[in-house]
Formats: sequence, C-alpha cells, structure tokens
Amino acid sequence: MLAKVKTATLVGIEGSPVTVEADSRAGLPALNIVGLADTTIRESCGRIKPAIVNSGFGFPSGRVTVNLVPAGKHKRGSHFDLPIAIGVMALETGRGGDAEDGFQRLRETAFLGELSLDGAVNRITGALPLAMSLRSAGIKKIMLPADNAAEVSILRDVELLPVTDLGQAAEHIFGTQRLAAYNICREKNENVKTSAMDFSQVRGQEAAKRAVTICAAGNHGLLMMGGPGCGKTMIARRIPGILPELTYEEKLEITGIYSVAGLLGGGEPIIEERPFRSPHHTVSVATLLGGGTRPRPGEISLAHRGVLFLDELGEFDAGTIDALRQPLEEGQVRIIRGTEEAVFPADVMLIAAANPCKCGNLWDERKLCTCTGRQLDNYRRRLSGPFSDRIDMHLRMSPVRREEITGAAGERSLCTAEMKAMVESAVAVQRERYSGTRYKSNGGLDEAGIETFCKATDAADRLLVAAYEKMGLTMRAYGRLRKVARTIADLDGAAEIGEEHMAEALMYRISDPDQKGE
Repeated sequence: MLAKVKTATLVGIEGSPVTVEADSRAGLPALNIVGLADTTIRESCGRIKPAIVNSGFGFPSGRVTVNLVPAGKHKRGSHFDLPIAIGVMALETGRGGDAEDGFQRLRETAFLGELSLDGAVNRITGALPLAMSLRSAGIKKIMLPADNAAEVSILRDVELLPVTDLGQAAEHIFGTQRLAAYNICREKNENVKTSAMDFSQVRGQEAAKRAVTICAAGNHGLLMMGGPGCGKTMIARRIPGILPELTYEEKLEITGIYSVAGLLGGGEPIIEERPFRSPHHTVSVATLLGGGTRPRPGEISLAHRGVLFLDELGEFDAGTIDALRQPLEEGQVRIIRGTEEAVFPADVMLIAAANPCKCGNLWDERKLCTCTGRQLDNYRRRLSGPFSDRIDMHLRMSPVRREEITGAAGERSLCTAEMKAMVESAVAVQRERYSGTRYKSNGGLDEAGIETFCKATDAADRLLVAAYEKMGLTMRAYGRLRKVARTIADLDGAAEIGEEHMAEALMYRISDPDQKGE
C-alpha cells in the first residue's frame, strides 16, 4: 500500500514543494523516514504514533517507510508532522474498502502542521512562504494550523482549511465531517494604529526635514551627522510615517519574512506597515545579516521595504559596518550552508546617525572637543570610506537654536501629512516613469538606469563635473548624486534635472567629519 501527501519545505524564505510518500510492508513494527530529513523531522517518529493513537485511530502494525521527495533536497521543519501522519493514516484507510473520495481529497490538498502527543495541531513558522510555494505549484487547498490561518489568508486564491487537532484533519479527508474554508482576505487591517509621532513635534531642523522628504521620495539612504541632542534619532523614528503605503506584493514579502523569523503574533498576523528596525551598536554580524545552522533572516532583512536605522554609527564594530556593504549594493543577503544557498531580501532604506567625533563636540562652537588626534582618526575611519560612499545623502546637522525651541523664530514647521503628500506625488511620478521596467524607484537605479532616466541640463552636468574634481568624489558618489538630483527634480515636478536640483543634491555630501566647516 502506498499513499502520497503534498507539503513543502523552506530554504531561507523560499518554499519548495515536497511529496510525502508512505509505504507499509509486513515486518517488525517500525517507522522510518528517509529523504534528507533534518533532526526535527526524524524526531517526528516519536510524536506521530502517539498523536495518531491518542486521537482514536489505528497505527499500521507492520514496517512503515516514509520517503520525502525529492530525496536529494534537504527538508527542515516541524510542519512535516501533519502530512506524515496523514500519509500513515491513509495506509490504514486504504485497507478499509472503498475510500476513493478520501484519496481524491488527499490528492488535491496540501498539509502543514506540527503535532503534539495528544493530536493537537500547533502553530508553525514560515506558513506564508510555504503556502506561497504550494500555490505556485498549482495547489489550491491547504490544511494548516488554525493559529496560522489569519497569516496565510492574505493569499487571494487559496482555500484554507484550518484545524486544531489531528481528528479534524482525518475526518475531513477520510470521514464525513467537512471543514469550513477560512476565506478572510483583508486588504487592509482596520485596527492598524495611527502613530503618535509627527514631524511637527521636531523643533527647527527644517533642512533635515527636507532631506528626509527627498530620501523617502526616492528610497535613498541618509547619514545624519551632528552633536548629541540635535534631533537625529527623533527624525529617524518618524520617517516610516511619510513612506508610501505598502502594495499587496510588498505585504506578501514582508509578512513572509516575519513568518520565517517567528515574529508574527496573533494580534498582527499580516504586516500592514513598513518596518522600522533599530539594532543596538553591539549587534553581531550574524544578527544583523542573518545566519545560523538553519539560516534565519537578520535585522537587515526584517527591515526589507522599510527603514534600517543605525544609531550611533561610530560605535558599531568596523567589521560589522563593512559586512553591510555588499547587501546594501545588491539588495539581498546570500548565506551558504553546505551545498545550499539561502537568499534573504534586503531592500532597505538605510538611515544612519552619528556624532562628528567620539565626544560629540567637534562641530559645536559652544563646547570644547576633548578627543585626541588618534581618537578622531579612529572615529573618522568608521564614518568615511567605502561604507559611507554607499549612502546617497549626507546631512550635517547643527544644534537647535533657542528661538526655534520657543517658536520665536517664526519659522513654519512641516508636519508628517504635508511631507507624505510630497513623497506620494514624487513616488507616483516614478511609478509611471519606470512602468514596464525592472526599476521601482530612483534609489534603485543602476548604471544603465542612471544613463537612461537621469538626464540633466548642460549647466547641471558642468556643476557636477566641477564638484567631482573639487570634492574628490568617487564614481559611485557621482552616480548617487545624479539619482538624488533626479528625486529633487521629481519633487519639483521637473522633467529634467536642472542646475538648482544638482546644487541641492551636492549639499548632501559631507567632507571628512573632523573638519570644522571653515
């Protein structure tokens, strides 16, 4: 007797369909699993038999062999418990006469779920990317733990069959009790909380608000440098509020990442807002980029399509900062374990904040810098060079003046709603421009895209060439300046990059941080 059950496995955040083959032969009672199963799956032998028996069903008396197809691909995860148990139970059902209807339902359904010894079906991690891979393979019905149903309900064209125990699953497939499909698919969670953080609360720093509007409109990275207490962190934490709303595809991507990481809670089964991640400066490379024996997404992947904020950049380990260079360039992290490669997406808006020196007083005329020359050199190395060259915009921030704090300066303060309206206008222009291309934003343009879409006037080109020589720019910085100027032109509604747009883009490049701005 042979039974086949459909399920899937994960490599990184990418799922791959797997067929569970169960076969029973005469011999000493045993349950063997073959097909490159990891320790979690091999241990399921000790969970599956008690779960079946405690659910009131019989277990085959002979030798049962379970093969995971394709046999040459590594399989991981406790979600194999339910499909293996269903396959084993199908062997007993097949001996009981005509069960063609049950086997038809078995062929058209995929199974995901972890079992307890009493037969309860427990929540799993990675349910959404697993379901997405099964959907891509043409499977339209998925039986899964009830606790994962809300998470996977974001998929529009899959019938979900949530179960709480093995008995429910068996009755639906082989018995007479049919499960009701879980068909709630929410485009937007109405319970999403409105942030209490608004840019109107930021006193002064209107130039910084302009800079973050530009970086949000074009998906550019931003390095803010200034003394302690000038508002760098306060500004960074408000940036998600002015970013464009997530598209359906982006929600799928982000929710899938958080599902694999096990960070989806019952109160937020679907990620509706752009993520904001702010790891501490003592973070390890593995935590920042991802890794482990069974690769998991790191902070940079958890910030995918959102903001990765590195506060106190000068305090990060130099090796940790350097490890970010390639992921920022490629928009993804590649982790190789043995013969397998896990790829985690990492398309982030990098926002970094740093003091100009170790003590923070280098640019403050009212305070004395106490750093030695050696301390300045060591600190500068972390804020300059290849890493900072990959950040599109550099912003020098000054302390807030007393008049700005009290409102006596009479300067109008931009609020989040106004800044978001400007961002959405520029984003709409970019979506129309890049329709039908592989590009999504100005910040994502490569060399070919810059040449095609970042056309500038002769005066603007002459200004950039002159700055290239005077400021000692690299070719990478040269291209990034053109992308920033393109975004500034989009905010102004200009079809071509003008001299004024290029001049403003050049303002967002800071020389060595030890210079006092003479």
